[in-house]
Amino acid sequence: MRQLPDVCPGGKRSPCSPAVIADKLPADGRIVEIGSGSGVLLSYLIKAGFRDVIGIEPEPGAAYEAGLPVLAGRAEALPLPDACCAAAVMECVFSLCEPGPSVRELARVLLPGGIAVIADLFSETEGRVLGSSPMVRRVLPREELCAPFRERFTLESYEDHTPALRNMFLQMVFQGNTCSFLAPSDLGELKKIKAGYGLWIWKKC
Repeated sequence: MRQLPDVCPGGKRSPCSPAVIADKLPADGRIVEIGSGSGVLLSYLIKAGFRDVIGIEPEPGAAYEAGLPVLAGRAEALPLPDACCAAAVMECVFSLCEPGPSVRELARVLLPGGIAVIADLFSETEGRVLGSSPMVRRVLPREELCAPFRERFTLESYEDHTPALRNMFLQMVFQGNTCSFLAPSDLGELKKIKAGYGLWIWKKC
């Protein structure tokens, strides 16, 4: 899993706000955020009253400094015991990881009936591997993105947040800070493949 840098003051820039993600999570049980960055979502969940949250980040220095509950680790080898989490969140992260190992680890650490909340880019046409931008690595067609989950999970719900993605890109263009998030060549590639943004809720079988 590639380390997620912050792309705006205070944390990751995303079409899905912390409130949108929090609304999908169970009130009880441990919640793990994989790829927690500087801890924007972790902080939100703690303030919102979630009592058992933990983050996973390859180099969690910023979250450590903020006093947040975070462990050093990667999606492909989570530093957590089996069946210990009610929910796992990967927000703008799954496309940075190796799909097969990451899904196996999600299934391993989730309790029976636990949920994986996956929010990420997808392509309306063909897939692309982008090499210039630190926060975008692999953009897959929607069905190809879902395929690794189907053996171990059932799809509970799906939301299309593509309009929010486009609004976010438009704001970044007007603010002149797209270079911190996307190289110009990668932005062009995303336009070619008609990139969208989805939020999936997968339930462990």
